[in-house]
Amino acid sequence: MISTIGLIILGLVTGVITGVTGASGVLVIVPILATITDMPLHAVLGTSLLVDILASIFVSYTYARNKHVDIKKAVWLLVGALIGAQAGSFFAVGFSKLFIIIAIAAGMLFFGISMWRSGVTQRTPRFITLAEHHAAYLRTPAVMVILGILIGLATGIFGAGGGLAIFIILFSFLRLPIKTAVGTSTFVMLLTALSGVAGYVQYNNLNLETGLIIGAAAALGGTFSASIANRIRDDILARLIGAFFVLLALAMLALKVAMPLFM
Repeated sequence: MISTIGLIILGLVTGVITGVTGASGVLVIVPILATITDMPLHAVLGTSLLVDILASIFVSYTYARNKHVDIKKAVWLLVGALIGAQAGSFFAVGFSKLFIIIAIAAGMLFFGISMWRSGVTQRTPRFITLAEHHAAYLRTPAVMVILGILIGLATGIFGAGGGLAIFIILFSFLRLPIKTAVGTSTFVMLLTALSGVAGYVQYNNLNLETGLIIGAAAALGGTFSASIANRIRDDILARLIGAFFVLLALAMLALKVAMPLFM
């Protein structure tokens, strides 16, 4: 079982990732807690959502204070995500740890490499950017609600607030500035995580003490890193986001997929 100091360190790292990338704490919390604790998977997922809530409150406030949150662009996405999060928490118990970790890692590798390239070239990479006439369809309320429902389902199933998926839509498809996309996705993640965690509480699938310890440290780390992220150039931030995703994805695959094959 991980010590209190270990939980605090985990929380600080989680907060830094959320503050810089707008991504959910699931990226580090689920693989680590699923590996070194005896908590059931659904309890790990519920706990990660609680951490998302605590970290996102402070991170989104920091971005909002710097005028990098645009709720109007994400309101219909949020409506769908709140609906989908409840259903996702119900279906979560049907998924294996290995499936969840591989799915998360694959998504992080794909987008991480893309974000690194965007920072180097100082433009959004074409292979994750829709043409304007296609992107226009995503801005309609109906399509945004559908996308939000899919994100909400992932929120409940993967124990994530949906920050990564929301960021991709806001940055790559709707073309919000990178800092605004991070700040807005973090705020939306806060609300979707609130909705998702309600489902886990209902089924008593949450470790409150662990979540509060990690979450308090994540709030501290997130506030600090978000303050720095709001002051650096967009191309540097893009490279940082890409590097975070790629390194975490490789670490997850090494620990949970490659190592068991050789043991």
